[in-house]
Amino acid sequence: MPKQRRTAKRNPVNFKHESVFEGRVRDLTSDGRGVVSHPDGRTFFVPGIWLNEVAEIRVVGRQGKVGLGQVVTLKQADPQRRLASCSHHGYDTDHCGGCPWMFMSYEAQSSAKLRRLDSALAGLGSHLVQADELLAAPEELGYRNRAQLKTDGARLGYLAAGTRTLVDIAACPILSVRNAEMLTALRAELPNSAWRVRGQQWQTIDIDDSLNTPSMRKRLSFRQGNSRQNTVMRDWLARVIAPIPEDASVLELFAGSGNFTEILAAHFRTVVAVEGDDKALRHLSEIAPDRIQAHALNLFSEPAVERWISQISDARVLVLDPPREGLKVRAPFLRAMTELETVIYVACDIATWARDCRDFMAEGFSLARVTPLDMFPQTPHLEVLSVLSRG
Repeated sequence: MPKQRRTAKRNPVNFKHESVFEGRVRDLTSDGRGVVSHPDGRTFFVPGIWLNEVAEIRVVGRQGKVGLGQVVTLKQADPQRRLASCSHHGYDTDHCGGCPWMFMSYEAQSSAKLRRLDSALAGLGSHLVQADELLAAPEELGYRNRAQLKTDGARLGYLAAGTRTLVDIAACPILSVRNAEMLTALRAELPNSAWRVRGQQWQTIDIDDSLNTPSMRKRLSFRQGNSRQNTVMRDWLARVIAPIPEDASVLELFAGSGNFTEILAAHFRTVVAVEGDDKALRHLSEIAPDRIQAHALNLFSEPAVERWISQISDARVLVLDPPREGLKVRAPFLRAMTELETVIYVACDIATWARDCRDFMAEGFSLARVTPLDMFPQTPHLEVLSVLSRG
């Protein structure tokens, strides 16, 4: 009987804390950090550094098999690097970390976003589909129409990136004028013992430039964070659906409070709009009752979707704008909707969008149009407006 080969136990990788090494950035992660190779081959994620830049990097921790680093000295900088326009910009517990790309020019940010999209398209084998030009944000700053602040009664601000550390924020340059005024007004109330919550580190205060006052202890319905770019998205959708017959049966998933439903109802005679949030559903029902059929459904529950799916099996057009998780429950829709001809997919996460597109393409769909839109300058986030067709 042959001897069994014994598998050698691998020693865990030793990430020596506080050691320093020199490295060049070879890629950027989806959350905007630089990907750097240690001289011994290990991979490190490092914030505040750009593609092809060279820096001395300090080892500060690990995340699974990946090391975490911090820039000590920038030895070779990108020519488009700039001074961040916010005193709270940074990557430690003294800084909020909410605008991780503020140190780079807007042109460099845009190019990096498009590289990620091109990589996703290549992974889908969609070499015949070229993405449209980027729908760039008209304002790099002052665009944010809502924000979620934290307070412990003594401080008011945001959490440092990847931590539960509250950073006191004097001003935030990405806020809209109205929201900046609300932040200033709230700060004038510090210290405020009424804002302390027993047994909790802090409480949340939501500000929204469509509201007269901040909202405390009350969850707001979802709203796109950049009003001007949201208008651009709605106009894009109106152009896409214009050639589709008005009597086509339409299913909209993740309808929210009707941001896109309004556009759909202005063209199609009947829109089945699906949403899981009760407050959002009430808004949906008030938009165009004669054209919109609002349905409450947990789109992340496969059993719930399976029980409901037969009601819309004849839909020819599917419109969806999911959260970052994408269309996690896809199989029931792909299996039941045999009449489906067009999918209009608005995505806020490239990875889950590509995953979902791959399954649609396996069912005979092809990408007909891909339009990138920048909703959040100073961050790695990119909206993907896409159309898939079958026929």
